[in-house]
Amino acid sequence: MPDLIEELRRNTTLWISPHPDDVAYSCGGVLAACAGSAPGLLLTVFTRSAWALPKRLRAAGPDVISARRAEEERRYCRARGLARYVPLGFDDASLRGYDDDTELTTDPADDPLRDRVAEAVARAVAELRPTLVLAPAAVGWHVDHRLVHEAVRRSADDGVRRLYYEDLPYAAHHPRTATEKALGEEGLSLYAVTDIAHVLPAKVRGMYVYGCQTDDECVREMTGYAREAASPGDGTHVERVWAPSPATAG
Repeated sequence: MPDLIEELRRNTTLWISPHPDDVAYSCGGVLAACAGSAPGLLLTVFTRSAWALPKRLRAAGPDVISARRAEEERRYCRARGLARYVPLGFDDASLRGYDDDTELTTDPADDPLRDRVAEAVARAVAELRPTLVLAPAAVGWHVDHRLVHEAVRRSADDGVRRLYYEDLPYAAHHPRTATEKALGEEGLSLYAVTDIAHVLPAKVRGMYVYGCQTDDECVREMTGYAREAASPGDGTHVERVWAPSPATAG
């Protein structure tokens, strides 16, 4: 199986995050393992939100919440040595009329932002000129994650290699076999399993940077999945990345 850390060190990677916190949650161990030794950029698509864990912050409204989330994202980028942070400024599901149920069940083809997100992501990849893109696999079917995943795959004729991380915490809400079956049906194959045990404390610290989104239960869920996703010989805690199968490259 490929050495993902070594591959990241050889490339300029564009880490694509649907929301502030998704990269830290989903592949923050891999990022911590190569921090400072690999050029990287962070592109976050949905950067305006009405949702936050602290009730007082939630009551302050979208402008205050969005500013807080952006500040947390910038701090995370500094902590991981990412060269640039690019926010696209789209409203997330909480500002587009979705609730906890409909954001997980709506077909992204019905979302009015679908084409705008696809165009913005394709334009950003073209302008930032990475040699590798690491994007969400859309595990869990959150509409924002599915829009971003679809946008990345729709723009895959630009010659830039694309890999896909398992979205957390959503992957932790489904049996691993169900996730593997769903990703296989989307034309993805398991590409790399990376042992993150040695950087797990750093990943946890990175998650807590997002204080308006992260609590202890959330961290336990994420670290628990990292442990449960490991097969014998993989290490005690892992992150998994998927690649398009040859017949469905994109």
